[in-house]
Amino acid sequence: HRAAELPVWLHRYNWHRPHGSLKSKTPISRLALTEDNLLRLHS
Repeated sequence: HRAAELPVWLHRYNWHRPHGSLKSKTPISRLALTEDNLLRLHS
C-alpha cells in the first residue's frame, strides 16, 4: 500500500505544498519553466 501512495505524496509535496524555505512557494516553482514546457500544463 505504501508503494502505491508514494507517487501521490511526491506529487503533492513538489507541486502543491508550500515550503517555508522557499518563501511559501512550491518546489516546482523554482524551475524557470518556459511557456512551451509540458510541466506548465499541470493542473
